[in-house]
Amino acid sequence: MTLLRREPLGKVRTKIVATVGPASRAPEALRALIEAGVDVFRLNFSHGSQDEHSETLRAIRAAADDCDRVVAVLQDLCGPKIRLGPIPGDAVECHLDDEFTLVADRTGDDPRQFTCTYRELAAELRPGDDVFFADGTVAMVVTEADGKAARLKVTLPGRVRSHQGINLPGAALSVPSLTEKDLADLDWTASHPVEYVGLSFVRQASDVVRLREELDRRGCQSVKIVAKIEKPQAVANLDAIVAETDAVMVARGDLGVELDVAKVPAVQKRVIAACRRARVPVITATQMLNSMETSSRPTRAEATDVFNAVLDGTDAVMLSGETAIGAYPVEAVHTMSRICAEAEALLLSDPAGPAPPEPAGPSLPGPAPGGAGWVQPITEGVVEAVKTVTRRIGATLVVVATHSGRTALVLSKQRYAPPTLALASDPAVARSLALTWGVTPVPAPPFADGEAARAFALDWARSRGLVAPGDSVVVVMGTMPKHPSHNAIIVEVVE
Repeated sequence: MTLLRREPLGKVRTKIVATVGPASRAPEALRALIEAGVDVFRLNFSHGSQDEHSETLRAIRAAADDCDRVVAVLQDLCGPKIRLGPIPGDAVECHLDDEFTLVADRTGDDPRQFTCTYRELAAELRPGDDVFFADGTVAMVVTEADGKAARLKVTLPGRVRSHQGINLPGAALSVPSLTEKDLADLDWTASHPVEYVGLSFVRQASDVVRLREELDRRGCQSVKIVAKIEKPQAVANLDAIVAETDAVMVARGDLGVELDVAKVPAVQKRVIAACRRARVPVITATQMLNSMETSSRPTRAEATDVFNAVLDGTDAVMLSGETAIGAYPVEAVHTMSRICAEAEALLLSDPAGPAPPEPAGPSLPGPAPGGAGWVQPITEGVVEAVKTVTRRIGATLVVVATHSGRTALVLSKQRYAPPTLALASDPAVARSLALTWGVTPVPAPPFADGEAARAFALDWARSRGLVAPGDSVVVVMGTMPKHPSHNAIIVEVVE
C-alpha cells in the first residue's frame, strides 16, 4: 500500500475515524492509514470474531508505536439488529396497497407472512406504526394488531428479501440497547482495553447509564462511551443523552431511514451544537466519502458534506466502507484530511476566531471555593483567558498539562487557531484525547510544577519541528491530583 504523504502533527485539527475491515486490517495498511491522518480506528463488532478483533487491536497498537503517534480505538457494539426471517422463495414483490402479516412463528409457506429476529415485535406494534424494510426502500404501515399478529399495508413498493433489516421509527419497543452478544463483547473489552465503546439503539439517557454500569462491573472505568444518535427517540431526548455520555456519533445511516431524509441535515447541526455547548466530542458518520469505496476521487457533493460538517463544529468525521472494504482506503483518508484542512482554514480565518460555545442551560450561582463544583469554573475561566492571550500574542502552540483530559477538552471547544499539545501522564487519557478537535495528545511523566511541564513540552515540540526560535507558546497547567484547584498560564518565547 503506497503512502501518499505523512500528515504533519497538528496540521489538521478535525479528527478522522476509520473503520477497520478486510481492506485495512493488515499491519502495513494500518501504518499507512495512521501516516495519512487516522486518529481513531473503529472496530465494528457487527462483523468478525472476537479473535479477529483481538489480532486487529494488537496490530493497531503496534502500528501506532511504529509511527510515533497516539491513536484511539472505538469498539462499536452491534446492538439489537431486527431482521426479517427466511421468506419462502427468498424474496417477495411488495406492490402498493398489498397486505402482509407479521407473526412470531410462521404457520405455512405464504411469502406474505413475515417473521423476524425480534419475536416480540408483532405483539408490540400498534396501528399507525410505520415499518421500513431494506434500508427504507420498502415501507408499510400497521393497519391492525391484536397482540399476536400485525397486519401491514404497503405504502412504498419494492422487493423484500430474506434477512433484510427492519426499521421502526417511532415504535415504542421494549428491546434493550444491549443484547446478549453485546454483553459477551464487553467481556472481551475487560481484557482488551479500548478507549471508546459505541452504543447503538440509544433512545434515552438510561441506555447510556446501563452501559456504564456494565463497564464498571467489568473494571473498565476508564473506557468512554459514544452514544450513537440514530433513532427519533434519541433526537427527542438529545440533551439528557449528551449530559450522560462521554461522546456522541451522528449515525446518519439509520437516522436517514428512521427520519425523513430532508430532516437529517438539521438534526446533524442540532446534535453538533448540543455537543459543543456541553463540551462533548462529536463524530459525524456514514457515507461521507461513500463513492471512494470504488473510486479514487469523491463526488463534489461528498467533499461539500465533509467541509460543512467541519464548519458546523464536528470534532471528527468517520469513514466506514471507504476504509473497511474500499479499493482506496489510504486515498480516502488523505482526501478527507485535505478537505478538513481547507474547511479549517475558512473556519479560523477570522482574526477573532470562531465564537466559543455558549454554556448549556441558564447561568447558576458559582459554587463555594473548595466545593465539589469549584474546579470547573476555574477551568472555564482559565480557558477563556488563554484564548485572549493566544490571540493577542499570536501564539504558535498551546500546551496543556492535564490529569483527566478535561482542560484539553474545554480548550478544544474554543476552536483555537494554534494546535494544542495535551501532556497526559495516563496513557489511557492520552489515547482518549485522540478524538478531540485540535488536540495532539502526548504521553508524558507526571509534572511537579509548570516549569517541568514547560521544559518537557518545548523539548518535545522542537524535536518534531512544531516550533522555531521566536515562536510564542502558551502553557496551561490544568487541575492535578495534588492541586485540584490550581491552574496556571505560562507564556514562553522559544529561543
